[in-house]
Amino acid sequence: MLHHIALAARAETRIRIANSPETRQFLELGLSLLREDVLRHTGPVLDGSDKSRLFDAVSRERILARDESLSTNMFRRRWNLKNHYTEDLIAYLFRLEPQRTRLDEMDATADRLMVSVSFGELVRTLSTAALEQAMTDELSSLRMIFEVTLPNHPRVREFAAAQHELLLPRWAAIYERVAAAYRLELAPGRTWTDVALIFNTLLHGALVLHGQHRLSSGEDVLLGGIRATLSSLVTNDLWVDPVHR
Repeated sequence: MLHHIALAARAETRIRIANSPETRQFLELGLSLLREDVLRHTGPVLDGSDKSRLFDAVSRERILARDESLSTNMFRRRWNLKNHYTEDLIAYLFRLEPQRTRLDEMDATADRLMVSVSFGELVRTLSTAALEQAMTDELSSLRMIFEVTLPNHPRVREFAAAQHELLLPRWAAIYERVAAAYRLELAPGRTWTDVALIFNTLLHGALVLHGQHRLSSGEDVLLGGIRATLSSLVTNDLWVDPVHR
């Protein structure tokens, strides 16, 4: 994942350095500065007209000031140029492990609920949990900003491809398992990947609204969007069906 770390070192040394606790701490501190500067606007004032300046305030000096156990030499051993650190920080921001963890949690929640609640209640609970998790996860917000401002960056493009190739099929598998439990039938010409792609797009749209708007029915936008699209995705929408047996 870290393409620019310890470039002058041998391969086995680079791997050891990349996986060291100090390297993770350097990267976590960089993300904390980004959260403050970009999301909370509590850091230095940045010129938003220049995309390249998103990382101007993420300096080695500010990072070292936050952790006295880290040193300039430790930083230089890993990244001898500022842009090398920046590139690896972007890669670290767009790593897949947090999404995999989130999927594991949603998977377990779906399994637990399917035996005791109606289909409508299951969707309502899962959609609410997904939206709340995404809204409180500042890394999700950072990723969205960089996906918009740096769409052609190699790490951003790799992340987009990995979401489609690795994460979307897992979402599709969850939806397929839920459908089987509630005896839902997929509409002709649709796939469970289609369902996952549409629902994930609805989630991203709801995040842009920050959960502050509701439909005329009183439903939040995400839940209302899911209900509105279900009829085109399955042939027997069992929203108000009793708990399956």
